[in-house]
Amino acid sequence: MNSVNFYRSYHLDEKYEHIREQVFKILDKYLDYPDLYEFNEKDRTLTFKSERLIPTRYTNRPRVMLLFSNPHPHSVHQGMLLSPNTRGRENAFWETMRNAGWINFKEEAEDPLEIANLCFNVEYDGPFDLVFYPYYTFPTNYPNEIKKIFGKEYFNRVILKDAREEFEKVIQEIKVDAVVTFNKAIFNIVSKKQIDKYIDRLINGELIEGRLKDVKEDVPIFLTYPTGWRYHKDMKILRKRSLESIKEKITKHESQI
Repeated sequence: MNSVNFYRSYHLDEKYEHIREQVFKILDKYLDYPDLYEFNEKDRTLTFKSERLIPTRYTNRPRVMLLFSNPHPHSVHQGMLLSPNTRGRENAFWETMRNAGWINFKEEAEDPLEIANLCFNVEYDGPFDLVFYPYYTFPTNYPNEIKKIFGKEYFNRVILKDAREEFEKVIQEIKVDAVVTFNKAIFNIVSKKQIDKYIDRLINGELIEGRLKDVKEDVPIFLTYPTGWRYHKDMKILRKRSLESIKEKITKHESQI
């Protein structure tokens, strides 16, 4: 069976002690997960487990990348992106995607590894073949914790640089037809178009679209609500409506090619 998990290492050099201290301070409740974070004092490195899901086969459906900020430690531990939370409740992402007609498994699937296998083989009903891709590989509870742990200088010099290069490489290799992101900061990193406040625009029904920069092909990127957004009485309807609009735009574009 294919696995979403893979390992990466950062050479920390003189920043080793400080970063180790920050990891133990910020990510303490996840340190018991096997192989998630491993420090090597001799080599002054941090090796960690990450996740992404790139299908092993494709259909004739358009290829769409779902672009996230970075993995969550509990999700990495369970072996599939957007796995149930620590209380065992389904991630709201899956309900939203089902309701918006993006993905529906032909048989009921709850086990994270089973869901991963279905997604590797694109065995689901929906208009697209989906790629699940966190932009940064380092797992944290919240995206802003990456910079808190590593510091601005190391983040910009190593982590951001690596993320940009790998993202551009994967986009070229997979030949995606569109990208959908759930994070404004990530949208602003990879899109030619920059946006500021956007939640009210989405609530008003606006479709926020840009074009990927630094890639040869003309690839559209769309911004929708964060996966955990719940700050409106009609949050389920609004999330569904946004994804439906994006789905319609991608489908219409692909039908004209």
